[in-house]
Amino acid sequence: MASFDEKTESATPKRLKEARSKGNVAKSQDLNTAMILLFGIVIVYYLGGTMLGYMKDTLSMHLGKTFYENFDVRTLQSLMIDVSGRSVKGALPVLGGIMIIGLISSFTQVGINFSPKALIPNFKKFNPFTGIKNLVSKKSLVKLAMSLVKISIMGGVAYFSIRKDIEPLMELFSMRIEGIFSTASSLIFAMTLKITVILLILSLIDFMYQKWQYAKDLRMTKSEVKQESKQSEGDPLVKSRIKSVQRQMSNKRMLSEIPEADVVVTNPTHYAVALKYDTETMNAPKVIGKGVDFMALKIIEIAKANDVPTVEDKILARILYSTVEIDQEIPPKLFQAVAKVLSYVYQLRNMLGR
Repeated sequence: MASFDEKTESATPKRLKEARSKGNVAKSQDLNTAMILLFGIVIVYYLGGTMLGYMKDTLSMHLGKTFYENFDVRTLQSLMIDVSGRSVKGALPVLGGIMIIGLISSFTQVGINFSPKALIPNFKKFNPFTGIKNLVSKKSLVKLAMSLVKISIMGGVAYFSIRKDIEPLMELFSMRIEGIFSTASSLIFAMTLKITVILLILSLIDFMYQKWQYAKDLRMTKSEVKQESKQSEGDPLVKSRIKSVQRQMSNKRMLSEIPEADVVVTNPTHYAVALKYDTETMNAPKVIGKGVDFMALKIIEIAKANDVPTVEDKILARILYSTVEIDQEIPPKLFQAVAKVLSYVYQLRNMLGR
């Protein structure tokens, strides 16, 4: 049986929101790396030749006969500026694409989450004792094991790729420069693509593990859930006390109006409903107080102490109590029954000379 202080409960929405506000989210950095690397490989595959040709034309344009005839520091400076400018211009779309891929990868993992608190430096991280403790923690050992697995798998892929293509690699020594570059590029591209795909698969597994670890780290104890519920909804004991006080004040106010009633309809002891009717200000008799059991006895007691007539009518008392709220006029369907009671009361008052 789980202890009350064991973290067995899933994180509440409030706990998750607080974690996100601190920049604590489930995220795999390897997934970002794999996505960016895959994008880079695709760009190099489709645009690499064009980019190399562009750079070759730029160099050919500058390194012509005129360059050697008029070579000086200014000419070299002009060459460097032009080559650098063209390189940056050609690389900007690639860098922009890499940035977009990185943003998309982050968004798919954590959504939009700007956390200023994450930018505040945490000096506890610079504590050497804390650093040593983190190095030998379970989480660090798991991370190390996963890294070794990734390196082993990717190393294995690279080894078998090279072993498979050993013959083309041996032929490089007998090729011309252009052939060496073309063959080596193809072999490197094929091997890098395989490693990237493997890295992407492993990073997806890592992302699922990070989400599981994240949920585990944010688990709460039953006492924490209970305490959070008290803070967000209010302490049940305090709320109960407030309701009790409000009910007492309402009953006290109601009982103070019983002496002004014209009649109290009873059941005779379980229900009591006080009625008042002022022909000048009311369209129909109004309930100014009601109660059951102890409160009913209290109403009857105050009515007798103030010479307010009480009339026993079990059915009418029950109907009035259940259908009419305090300070509400009685519905038309009860006019006749209540009129009989008031008529009796008025006759009684006339007989007593009140």
